[in-house]
Amino acid sequence: MQLLIVSGFLGSGKSTFIIEVAKEAAKREIKTAILVNEIGEIGIDDQFMRQLGLNVWEILGGCICCTLAADLNTTLDNLIRDYKPDIVLLEPSGAADLRSVNQIVSGYEERSALRIRRITIVDPLRLQMMMEVLTPLVTSQIKSADLILINKADAASTEEMAYARQTVRELHPNVEVLSLSAKDSLEPALFDGLVL
Repeated sequence: MQLLIVSGFLGSGKSTFIIEVAKEAAKREIKTAILVNEIGEIGIDDQFMRQLGLNVWEILGGCICCTLAADLNTTLDNLIRDYKPDIVLLEPSGAADLRSVNQIVSGYEERSALRIRRITIVDPLRLQMMMEVLTPLVTSQIKSADLILINKADAASTEEMAYARQTVRELHPNVEVLSLSAKDSLEPALFDGLVL
């Protein structure tokens, strides 16, 4: 089983990307579950995903990187036992510290055949502003990733894309970096690289 942890700040395109991955998995008859962490008591993203017919599990009322760590462990146990998915797409809240999320799920990687891939989606339209006001969280999300997806390549200027690439390279020199537009259909080759 594979766990894809998809992080990024609010508006970066996490949910859109996850939906596209789930759609491609469905085409290939790959059993997929989506785990959404909403800070509030009512989940918005998960309701929308359910309307699309996706299998969504939710963790509400706090951030899985701190107050809801036990809930994440329990939910993963139940999900694996009851649903037996091939892929779990985990969307932490936009404010999650990925280092903490990684610590929580690392036990699964050690005791099972679970493969974990950490993906951070970067919004080049807002990255400079985010770096000015939320440097520690942005830095954590980029440094903790196995793969960086610079989203909104269709909307960003050449300068914004260059700044995003430079920032990622300075923070995490050896990470794989790809550019995309999550609103477009997911390229089958990208799906293969993520999942297969």
